[in-house]
Amino acid sequence: MIAALARAASFAMLAVAGRDAGDDAAFVARARQGDPSGFDEIVRRHHKRVYALAYRMLRHPQDAEDVTQEAFLNAYRRLDQLREAESVGAWVCRIASNLCLERLRSPRHRAEVPLPSPDLAPADPAADGETAETVARVRAAVAELPPKYRLAVVAYYLHGHSYDEAARLIGVNPRTFKTHLYRARQRLASLLEDPTRASEEEAP
Repeated sequence: MIAALARAASFAMLAVAGRDAGDDAAFVARARQGDPSGFDEIVRRHHKRVYALAYRMLRHPQDAEDVTQEAFLNAYRRLDQLREAESVGAWVCRIASNLCLERLRSPRHRAEVPLPSPDLAPADPAADGETAETVARVRAAVAELPPKYRLAVVAYYLHGHSYDEAARLIGVNPRTFKTHLYRARQRLASLLEDPTRASEEEAP
């Protein structure tokens, strides 16, 4: 069932998949030289991707936008820390993921009911046999996962990163990431079988 959500998100990923990392490097160089238009272009190219990550983690549009803005602001202030070989988009996503985890761990954070998101709507349910109801059930189940497991699912299934890429995004080693993803799948299986079960279990 989780594959249904991944396939639905894959259409949105096509919009960013073809971006040239070399172009990003040129905009980073301009921003480092004090040209504000360089960083403006970085924000324009990667805002949707960063916001999508934050939204899927926080499930609240205003919180997601706040995290997105904070992530780009932090990236601008720390631009000299960006490694030349690293994608600036992935780097800002990692900053955003850390900000999301901080919010989710805060006792003041109150998760809200997920709102419909255009880029997560099933592209053609009739064509692949998956229904909108199935996708909605999987999205709801992902939303119930502990933060570190939810982030693993978002990075691997929804954003299409490899194990190594997703591990770097989250800030853990690949072995730990695979453990998080394995446990996330177990939790999802339990949730999809019995939605009340996970709420009775303690997060590790």
